[in-house]
Amino acid sequence: MKALLATLLLFPALSAPASAASWRFDGHGWGHGVGLAQYGAMGYARDEHRSGTWILAHYYPGTTIAGRPASRIRVRLAASPTTQVTSATLARGADGRRVALSPARSYGVSLWEGGPLLRLADLRTGRGLAHLQTPVRITGATPVRLMGTAENGVHDGRYRGALVLSPDAANVLAVDDVDLEQYLDGVVASEMPSSWPPAALRAQAVAARSYALAGLRPAAAFDVYCDTRSQMYRGVAGEAAASTTAVNATRRQALLYGGTVATALFSASSGGRTAANEEIYPGADPVPYLRPVDDPYDRLSPYHDWSVTLTAQSAAARLGTLVSGDLVGLEVATTTPTGRAATVRITGSLGVRDVPSGTVRSLLGLRSTWFSISAA
Repeated sequence: MKALLATLLLFPALSAPASAASWRFDGHGWGHGVGLAQYGAMGYARDEHRSGTWILAHYYPGTTIAGRPASRIRVRLAASPTTQVTSATLARGADGRRVALSPARSYGVSLWEGGPLLRLADLRTGRGLAHLQTPVRITGATPVRLMGTAENGVHDGRYRGALVLSPDAANVLAVDDVDLEQYLDGVVASEMPSSWPPAALRAQAVAARSYALAGLRPAAAFDVYCDTRSQMYRGVAGEAAASTTAVNATRRQALLYGGTVATALFSASSGGRTAANEEIYPGADPVPYLRPVDDPYDRLSPYHDWSVTLTAQSAAARLGTLVSGDLVGLEVATTTPTGRAATVRITGSLGVRDVPSGTVRSLLGLRSTWFSISAA
């Protein structure tokens, strides 16, 4: 295994010839590769019977686990001209005005004359019920259903806590204001299969809780996104018994470093060794607990090794204005200490440009920045 990891770390960046009909990208892992690697955590739990505490100490060296006070979190769900809800029993404006709702009916909330008021209407009759001062809180005896597709991809999803509605330019912003532990119920199984070993799920729960606490932004309209811009949160649709058990078993536990909650980054698959945070986020200060560590059980990941081939035409179209003229060459120009691509040289008929690997990864749809390039 050490030999395999050494081979991966020394995996050369292959330069392409002057031109090619297509380009092949050979890579390792899925995601940024910083912090906890989910397939690796599963392997440690399943094959070595490691505890969740041990797994966290391995991926976040120098951290400790401590209890934190109860907290709530505000999760951005969607923004649209009209927000539609059902299963609600009460709408309350910022001034305390209350409007009773029927859980069997659907309601629409839209901007009123571009001002600080939102118009509440019965969607069956089209009749306006009230103009409420923002933010407006929508609650129900059971989780409120947000109609349509939210930014997490969930259609007509149900969410615990309260939906908080407020103006956002020409749209109504829908935010779930929910207890942190209930939020985690909708996160853990959305981020890690609930069939995985309990120790891996417990490690995921603590990492997700820490990441959420470190991301609280009291002065902003919301704290976190409901998708991979933060961490996946699917509300009730994301809950599973085994993951909820893991959340309850680690209730209020978070990772601390130097007395501060750690930003516990995690990803699906490291490729065999995790990355330092500054390798993936150029210009960032090194974080002591986000150092590279060996991740031997990443071999269990179906994304441990991967390959993608793109035609020159497809690659050029995706890279867009980063190509000066016609695309002539692609090569990894520099690498990071763990062997990941740092910059990619894009050679066009009218000039050459070195671009951060993360930009190229995003535009080309690659699984990670640990890749080499060759002519196919």
